[in-house]
Amino acid sequence: MKSFLATVVAFLPLVAAAPTADAGLEKRTPGNVFLCTGSGWGNTCGNFFVGTGGCKPIPEPWRGSVGSAGPDRGALCRLFDASHGDCTGSGLAILESPGNSNLYAGNDAGHKAQFIGCVTCTACQG
Repeated sequence: MKSFLATVVAFLPLVAAAPTADAGLEKRTPGNVFLCTGSGWGNTCGNFFVGTGGCKPIPEPWRGSVGSAGPDRGALCRLFDASHGDCTGSGLAILESPGNSNLYAGNDAGHKAQFIGCVTCTACQG
């Protein structure tokens, strides 16, 4: 019994110091979009913060050169051309995680993309 008690007392500081499951975790709001100038996630790539509920001009070097793009999980984003700088309408392409690896295909949204708008998506599968 004494050895059991000694073992429990020895491990007590470790258990007491262990972080809870939620320690260090905070609620995250999606809002970053990973952009690349090349298709297939190539060439010049980087993260761009769009946020949710807003519309932003796509910065250089991606403005008019979005070869591939993918938003954070939980976000739904649309690319818009220069005539839709307020991010209204159906957009050139709809993006949800993990994204689209070739925006130059199809309607060539990648060369037309000038603006991006994102919203929080509760039903997205990505």
